[in-house]
Amino acid sequence: MKDVWQIVHDCDEDDGEPTSWAKEINHREYGKYIWITRRDDTEYAVEVIPALGQMETDVLMVCKSLKSAKRWVTMNVR
Repeated sequence: MKDVWQIVHDCDEDDGEPTSWAKEINHREYGKYIWITRRDDTEYAVEVIPALGQMETDVLMVCKSLKSAKRWVTMNVR
């Protein structure tokens, strides 16, 4: 799995500040992509869409920073 996160610019704040990041994981359980979504200044949710055709995301973890969310994905999604 590559550790390359892309900003999802469609979700940026009005001032251009990013609120969502994604990367391709092609995981048998979690699906093709994983996202980190900033909920507020102190919460970053790690999310997946596990089933093809499913529209709702499953939250795997909520972290206190973007850095810790990325680290959680690196350590827990293989």
